[in-house]
Amino acid sequence: MYSVTPRERRFTLAGIMVALFLGALDQTIVGTAMPRILQDLHGLNLYSWLVTAYLLASTAMIPIYGKLSDLYGRKIIVLTGVILFLAGSVLSGQSRSMTELIVFRALQGLGAAGIFSMAFTVIADLFPPAERGRYSGLFGAVFGTSSIAGPLLGGFLTDALSWRWVFYVNMPVGLVALLFILLQMPPLKPALGKRVTIDWWGSAALLLGIVPILLALSIGGAELPWGSWQIVGLFALGAVGIVVFILIERRAEEPILPFDMFQNRTYVLGNVAALLIAGIGFFGAILFLPIYMVLVIGVSASAAGLTLMPMTLGMVVSSFVSGQISSRLGRYKIVLLVGAALMIVGYATMLGLNVTMTRWEVTWRMVLLGVGLGPALPLFTLAIQNAVNPREIGAATSSSQFFRQIGSTIGVAVFGTLMATTLAAELPRSLPPELRQAGLGKMSLSMGQLQSGNLGAVGGQIKAGVDEVYRKVELAITKNDSAALASLLDDPLVPAQLTGILQARQADPSAGDAAATLASARTALDTEAAAVTAQVTGALKQAFTTAVRRVYLLGLSILAAGFVVTLFLPELALRKSHAQAPASKEAPAPAEG
Repeated sequence: MYSVTPRERRFTLAGIMVALFLGALDQTIVGTAMPRILQDLHGLNLYSWLVTAYLLASTAMIPIYGKLSDLYGRKIIVLTGVILFLAGSVLSGQSRSMTELIVFRALQGLGAAGIFSMAFTVIADLFPPAERGRYSGLFGAVFGTSSIAGPLLGGFLTDALSWRWVFYVNMPVGLVALLFILLQMPPLKPALGKRVTIDWWGSAALLLGIVPILLALSIGGAELPWGSWQIVGLFALGAVGIVVFILIERRAEEPILPFDMFQNRTYVLGNVAALLIAGIGFFGAILFLPIYMVLVIGVSASAAGLTLMPMTLGMVVSSFVSGQISSRLGRYKIVLLVGAALMIVGYATMLGLNVTMTRWEVTWRMVLLGVGLGPALPLFTLAIQNAVNPREIGAATSSSQFFRQIGSTIGVAVFGTLMATTLAAELPRSLPPELRQAGLGKMSLSMGQLQSGNLGAVGGQIKAGVDEVYRKVELAITKNDSAALASLLDDPLVPAQLTGILQARQADPSAGDAAATLASARTALDTEAAAVTAQVTGALKQAFTTAVRRVYLLGLSILAAGFVVTLFLPELALRKSHAQAPASKEAPAPAEG
């Protein structure tokens, strides 16, 4: 294997952790500044592409980077990733339009892929499987810490300086990582004994297959209907690309994704379980909780980014502890099963969410979810690395990260569609009959309004309707407009007190003082507007709570499937050296050295 001195090991570990923190921090810090970015660059219509560009670049390149690292060494890939990420950060901060920012975020994504694909791979190079768990747990803690620091730092920089600083802040952190890696990290380059070439055709086919599928999952149901020809076409193009990729890889001398790994039960089942639990299950747990906390529980919109902190803390602690336990036991399966079981219990408790729940009642459920999720982050990767040969570590680890990213994208698409359809169906049912008859059950409320906790949009929409009613009252009373009067008397939302006033005016247009009548009408309408706003807000909370419960119900079945897959995961004793993995593809005897 690789010859690494203790000093090189320490500084390499530090450099990789800083680089990982850099990439993970960017995923949370930018979201906090997004409202200000959209305001300054006038790009609300391109918002989804800002997210999609980063996702496509960071996901599609992960397996390619992994294979390249197996051929040419880890150091060059990590350096490439960090340099691309920093270049993208500087350019993003200099963007003068949304189009520029989208392009530069894609460049950041290319760099992030190099960082994320190498983080757990380098750990596998530095430490044998029996010691690897404790360090993998540290990396899980890095992710958790970044998710806490990101919203706080992003909010501070955006308010105190400018949104551009959420990109510029990457420079000092990235330069520290570059210094450690450049000066102290060994090449970690395998001795191949032969000249190798990059599988360019396989790489191109992989991108042709993955990018359209990811794009379809990202914009389907949001920007375009799932059944539209564009979405169907993207899925079809992706399927063709995957088929071409498989045909090329079967003949390639150095395939991007060696197919013999798919004959390894641990590799296959570990990736399936990780996709279900750490991919789809993870996003099902976090996707709508911040919105629920703002919309239903009443947490302030400014604190929305911190609402997941209890879950994150539980995840950080359990990720670290589970890594330590696995290293001490030399086993990982029981820890994974306990974590999955706790996550299932956490999901089940979320089925009890309601509109009267307190913040504490949601918080302990979040902690349970985080504790259950923690072991999945490092240990599925550890199990996969332990089951493959050292020469395949890069491809195996990066493909594991890749499948999790695919699971996350699928989770966002599936849960987002379920949320939207359920909310659209439940909101009219939650409204009082008179409001449904008036058509308010079909109010257009965007998910962006919900995510920001902008219930003022509901009140503003109702106020606009009330102002329109008052305009008709003015016409009926001051202009004796018979059409306006008839329209008001037919409107079920006009208060009974105002209806009586209007009926009196209809019988005798000269009856009463017009100014006094208008004042009475305004008071009656404002009172009714407050009542309707309360009813609609309550209905929205009820409908959203029902939709969130259905998301967790679907997620519960997905987690149960992940638990079953984990049950069949072969239990291989963690090797105490970098020796070859056991040759058997089923459940070989433990190999210690």
